[in-house]
Amino acid sequence: MASTFNQLRLLLIFILPFFYFSSNAQEEQEIIFPDSLKVMTDLYALSADSMQGRQTNTKGSEMARQYILNELQAIGVPAYVPNYTQEFEFSIKGKEEELIKGVNILAYVEGFSNEETIVVSAHYDHVGMKDSTEIFNGADDNASGTATLLALSRYFTLNQPDNSLLFAFFDAEEMGLQGAKYFMQSVVADSSMIKLNINLDMVGRGDKNEIYAVGTYFHPELKPFVEEAAKDKSIKVLFGRDQPKKKPNWVESSDHAPFHKAGIPFIYFGVDDHADYHKPTDTADKINPDFYLETILMIKDVVQNCDANLRDINVAKSVGK
Repeated sequence: MASTFNQLRLLLIFILPFFYFSSNAQEEQEIIFPDSLKVMTDLYALSADSMQGRQTNTKGSEMARQYILNELQAIGVPAYVPNYTQEFEFSIKGKEEELIKGVNILAYVEGFSNEETIVVSAHYDHVGMKDSTEIFNGADDNASGTATLLALSRYFTLNQPDNSLLFAFFDAEEMGLQGAKYFMQSVVADSSMIKLNINLDMVGRGDKNEIYAVGTYFHPELKPFVEEAAKDKSIKVLFGRDQPKKKPNWVESSDHAPFHKAGIPFIYFGVDDHADYHKPTDTADKINPDFYLETILMIKDVVQNCDANLRDINVAKSVGK
């Protein structure tokens, strides 16, 4: 009898929260964001050995891409292009005769009242394997950004923004920002409608409990939106790494660079390089969940702040400023 009672009690513990979520989906999403179990599941899956380091144009890249596509379809976020995918070809210096195939993944949430667009991006590729045995898992670089983008897709699918959000999972960042460059040059990207890029690259490793928000030197009107989002968080958000002739300088270090070149304001979130950067030791167990989940919450708040104040962002040519 006692055993049966305990079984029923356990069943209620699991069923009641689910019932509450089902009947109050939008409110509950506000409360639990980010869903820590789902975020960490995505992070571990994307940086697993089975993904073989996610190098562009490999089996591992295809597996990672299919994982992302399955998640987007499960979320119900609309595709921005047919089947979510934007294929492209490129070559690298010294091997111009060899064409490499890349695939961007593009999803979006339509804005409630405005057609202007914020592109939230993260690259899902990494550097692959060495000698077919040593796997570069790329948990922080950039499974962390990719899993964050999935979390944001879930949230904003349930909480419609004022302006449209385009979620761009770029390929071939590690080969020279090729996916982002192609996106900005393609017919699907109407740069006149893109008012801001928020780029996520290495947002999981909180070894110092710090993350940088890069880009406010060019557009200082963005800084208060970040400060407002960070003020009640336990993590420390730093500014800088974006002033000309000052090193280190991260203005061209990731997929925000093509947007900046086009004169589109950007905020790039990323941690300092760490001992496991571009090494096989960049594994999911090195990610501090407390820092990572707090960072995701902060980034969500930044997106909302920018969405609510998008008309105040000065879209002006700022290259070379």
